[in-house]
Amino acid sequence: MVADGASGINPSDRAALEEFQRKVSRLYRAVSGAINSANELQGRLKAIHKALRDTPGADSLTAAADNIRQRNNEILRALRGDVAIAARSENVPSSINDRVTGIMEGERFSIARPTQTHVDAYAIAADEFSQQIGKLRSLIQVDVAKLEKDMEAAGAPWTPGRVPEWQEK
Repeated sequence: MVADGASGINPSDRAALEEFQRKVSRLYRAVSGAINSANELQGRLKAIHKALRDTPGADSLTAAADNIRQRNNEILRALRGDVAIAARSENVPSSINDRVTGIMEGERFSIARPTQTHVDAYAIAADEFSQQIGKLRSLIQVDVAKLEKDMEAAGAPWTPGRVPEWQEK
C-alpha cells in the first residue's frame, strides 16, 4: 500500500472516494432541485385553487387540482420526509434527502474509501429518487400543463406560471 503523503490515503482509495463524492454531490443537487420544484408547485397550486374558486363550473378542474396537490405531497414526503409527523417529534422513515445528507456528512472529512453503508445508502437514495423525479416531471410537465390549459379554456383568472391566451376578436 503506497500512502499519499500527508493524507495517508493510497491513490486507488483516493480515486474511489473522489468519484463517490462527485456522485453524491450530483444526487444532492438533483434532490435539492426537485424539492424546490415541488415546493414551488405547492405555491402554484394555492393560486390555482383560489382561481378555481372564482371560476363558475370548475368543479372537475378543482378535483384535478386536488389530485395534483395530493400527488405532489406524496412526492415531497418521499423527497424530504413527513414534516407533519416529524414536527410532533415522532420517528419517520428516512427520506431521500436524509440519506443523501447523511452520506455527505459522513464522507465530508473522510480519508478512506466510502463505507459500504454509505454506498448502500446511495444506491437506495438514487433508486428512490429515480422513481420520484419521474413522477414529479410528469406531474409538472403533463398534468399541471393540462390543468392550466383547461383553466384557460374555462376562463379562469390568471395564475402564476401560466401565460394567458388572447386574441382580438
